[in-house]
Amino acid sequence: MTIPQFSQSNLFRGSSLLLLRQHGLYVSQRRRDGTAWLETEIPYEELLPVELEYQAPPPVRLPPSWLWLLIWFAVQGVSRLFTDKAGEPVPPEMWAAGLGFVLGLGGLWLARRYFGRRATLATNRIRLTLHDRPSQRAALETFTEALRLRAHAYLREEYAQVNPLGPIELQLHRLHWLHNLDVLSEPELRVLSTRLTGRPSLEPLKLMGMDLETPYLN
Repeated sequence: MTIPQFSQSNLFRGSSLLLLRQHGLYVSQRRRDGTAWLETEIPYEELLPVELEYQAPPPVRLPPSWLWLLIWFAVQGVSRLFTDKAGEPVPPEMWAAGLGFVLGLGGLWLARRYFGRRATLATNRIRLTLHDRPSQRAALETFTEALRLRAHAYLREEYAQVNPLGPIELQLHRLHWLHNLDVLSEPELRVLSTRLTGRPSLEPLKLMGMDLETPYLN
């Protein structure tokens, strides 16, 4: 049986490993030298809700120095058109400066395109920030869905069982907790509550405007 997991390595930040275990989500993040700076296991009871969020880098804003350099290139080009230097070849230093300017812009665009995007796995307990790589996006989304399904299945198995002979208030509180986490639907909550209390409705009984203690039928 293959255990669902997701791993990612980065040249500067090291590696990340997410692994579904029997009772929780194992998280390990290590530096480039292999030492762990985050290693923990989060119980499934503390994970939900689970969401996957994507953050794109903000628009590129040219620093003032780059803006002045661009203006300088424009002025040089215009001045050559209105002087006797219009027919002369462009000096090598201007070609070098222009090439460096274009390469700098291209490098900035590539860095933001491939390293500036972030994917955040958000849970109730922890938020894990990963690089949003196009080649890994499908694998990350598949792992997130597997994590959500595993947490739902675990909570159903451990906490959605009712026993009318046990402490009813505690079990009702547990059922409502599962319902708030979207583990149990509204019809499932109603069926299990009726099986537990013997009443089709959990609305409090009233007498002369006062709430009466709810009678349960065991």
